[in-house]
Formats: sequence, structure tokens, C-alpha cells
Amino acid sequence: MKNKRMLIVGNPKSIHTIRLSRFFEENYQVNLIDEGIDFSFRNFFSALKEVKKILSSNRYDILVLYQLNLTAFVATLANRKKKIPTFAIGIGSDILTMPQKGLPYKAMLKYILKNSQAYNAGSPYLLEQMQRYCPKNSAILLANLGINPIQPIEKEKIVFSNRLHSPLYRIDEVIKAFAKFVSKPQYADWRLVVAATGKEKEFQQLSQSLGIEDRVKFVGWLSQKENAEYYAKSKIYISLPKSDSFPISLMEAMSGECIPVISDLPAYKGIMKKGENALILSDEEIAKADYLEQALALDNKTILCQNKAFVEDYANIKRNKAKFLSVAENLVAR
Repeated sequence: MKNKRMLIVGNPKSIHTIRLSRFFEENYQVNLIDEGIDFSFRNFFSALKEVKKILSSNRYDILVLYQLNLTAFVATLANRKKKIPTFAIGIGSDILTMPQKGLPYKAMLKYILKNSQAYNAGSPYLLEQMQRYCPKNSAILLANLGINPIQPIEKEKIVFSNRLHSPLYRIDEVIKAFAKFVSKPQYADWRLVVAATGKEKEFQQLSQSLGIEDRVKFVGWLSQKENAEYYAKSKIYISLPKSDSFPISLMEAMSGECIPVISDLPAYKGIMKKGENALILSDEEIAKADYLEQALALDNKTILCQNKAFVEDYANIKRNKAKFLSVAENLVAR
């Protein structure tokens, strides 16, 4: 019987939160924060009360904060008297964007990190940025959630996008670039597959206005298996966020031997090399929207196999799971 209990504070519906919970299930009785709690600013005090009640009614040995945002701040405040050992995990969209939103957000991030005792970042750049806000000389685990290796199949003429539909990920720019691409007769038979949810109607209207509605397929929120199927058969994977860490989705696409088309971000420094293992685009190049044809110059089996081998070493689930468990065990023992 597992006698240690863990509460993970993060989006309980997120596949990444669920994957993280599986890292600990053999050693801990793992609970995810109640998805029914509204963690918006307008419901701040009610959420705080509910989380205090959860912490008081259960004996937790460790608190894991997955994504250091308002939800994590509420949980950190609720834990002020309980002082449950806390493991803070930054995912990129928090550490890299919270400080840019203004002093209150930066203060929230610093408070979360000050009141945590263990830390994780999934890429070297994210770790470097996290150090700026952590207590001095904090040890930060460098490890990601890893991936299940994807076996590519015969590639189809598909450009695949599965990032969220928020402005951060520039899905509208992807659609505009694809419209330019398929306007050329030699690429008229290509398809764009847009996964995830949020602005499907808006993006469908954009596709119609560009005259490519029959070339763009909106598939909604995909399961892990369905995502893997698209990585396996898509020729090009595109991800153009304005800010990000090293995303799991990009690693999965590399494992599936897709040609990566990505925005030029600090997080990729030393890992992704322009023209060598990815087409890396500046903001100006993204705005011009004429880059997809260039991606096909990277359709080289050697390059794609090297990408696959690198990411399956860098994102080895078994090794990274052991790292996360070691940090949690040391934190609980201490």
C-alpha cells in the first residue's frame, strides 16, 4: 500500500499533467487538483478557500506545482501554514511570459519559487531564465517529461499544426502561409491539418476568405494516439509561438521524422540549428508567409534520422522519470 500522498496542482485535463502524474504513481498516491475549481482572478478568494480545505482534509507529503501561474500562486498561498514540501515545475509559458505581464505577475512568480524547495525546467534556456527568479543558489533539475518514440510511416503531403489557438501560437499566420504555398500549382495537392481547440470558427472563416477551405482540416483536440498518427504520416510539422520552452510536441514531431518549421526562440539555442535540422524563422520571415517551400529543402533522410535519434535520447522517459522521482523522494525525506 502506498503510504505517501502527492497533490499535483495543474490543469487536470492536460495530457502533460496526466503524464507527469504517471511518473509518480508507483511510489505515491497521486491526486490532481479539482477541475471544478475556478482559478480566475474574480474567484481568487473562493479558490483559495477551496484549496485550503483540500490541504487540510488530506495529509499530503508533497505538493507539485505544474505550470507556475495564478493557480500555482493560489496553491502556494493556501500552503503557507501547512508548509507541505513543494516541487515547482516550470513549463515555459509561465517562466517566460509571467514577468512580461507586469510587476504583479513577476511578484507572483517570485513568491511561488521562494516558497518552493525543489525546481524543474525542461530545457537549458528555461533553466537559465528560472534561475533569475528562484532563491539564490537553487538547484534546478534539467529534465522533460520525455516522449514515446514514434515510428514514421510513408509520408503524405500534410503540414501538421497542433499548438493551442491562442495568439501566442500564431495559427492564423500558419494558415496564411499555407494559402501562399498551395497557390503554386506544384503544391496544390497538399493539406494543412490544424489540431487543438479555441478558435476553429475564426480560423475556418479565414481559410474560406483565402479560398483554401477544402485544403484545411480542423480535427479538434487529439488523443495521444491520434497525435502520434499525424506525426507519423505528416511531411512537415509547424510550430510558430512567440515564446516557448522546448515543447513536447516538437520532440514528438522530430521523433516521427517530420520536417520541423519553427520560430526563432532562445529556448532552441544549441539544440535546433537553422538549415541543419529545422527551418527556423524570424518574425519578419513569418510575416512574409512564403517559407513552406523552403522547408522541403530539408527533406533529407539523414537529417530526419539524426533528429529522431537526438530527441529520443534527450527525451528518454525512463531516465527522466528516475530524475523526477529522485527529486521528489529527496524533498519528502528532507
